Amino acid sequence: MARRGDGLLSTVAALACGLLAGCTQTSRVEDNLSTASLAQTRKAVAVMRVGAASPQCVNVAVLLGVREGEGFRHHRGITVANVRSLTEPAVAEVELDPGEYHVVAYRCQSAGGIKGVHDGDGGGQLYRTSYASFVLQAGEIVNVGYLHFGAWREGLSTFGRPIEVEVEVTDWPLKELDRFKARRPHIYAQMTTRLMTVTPRGPREPGGEDCAKLRELQGQGKVQRLPAACLRPAAPARKAAVVAKSSGSL
Repeated sequence: MARRGDGLLSTVAALACGLLAGCTQTSRVEDNLSTASLAQTRKAVAVMRVGAASPQCVNVAVLLGVREGEGFRHHRGITVANVRSLTEPAVAEVELDPGEYHVVAYRCQSAGGIKGVHDGDGGGQLYRTSYASFVLQAGEIVNVGYLHFGAWREGLSTFGRPIEVEVEVTDWPLKELDRFKARRPHIYAQMTTRLMTVTPRGPREPGGEDCAKLRELQGQGKVQRLPAACLRPAAPARKAAVVAKSSGSL
């Protein structure tokens, strides 16, 4: 995943403080939690490795939302304290009801303050954009992957300076899996991995069937130019990683 500089993340202090103020502990579930007890209580656990969006990040947080109408409502914040620790895994754990959850905001706390990215309504409860999502079933402990989050400002346009966001979800590095196994053996033993789905942003590129239809329409004189995706060979599938980009103003 490409990284661009350090000048990322626009300050949204009021919302960020709610997630990170006094953030000294990483989100954890009870040590003795089991899939059997979760099934009885109709609960599930999500385990997420959260990356630092900037070298200056000390603590990071992710806000989970649930779908409401065409947007997403604030549901639960999870944090990773001392994200660059060499001894503690940069992994947050959260107990949730079964259902679908969306990453709707990302926060970074550094010595200079708190910064974050979100696409909210200004009130801190409703969000227009989901950056990634996952689904939990009762009785599960699911590793939803390693969330890489990057953001930076692009050049000035008539409508201001847009924020470019790049999100990627991958498997954890081997060293991180070993570290988590050593620190959280009971949770690790019951954990299965099902990576989050990164939310596509921007116009969808046409696929094989679309390209065939467009070529047919071109032959009929109804379409003049084929999209670039219909002119290049199909790219090989990427394993365990998905990237999405978006532009917008905060």
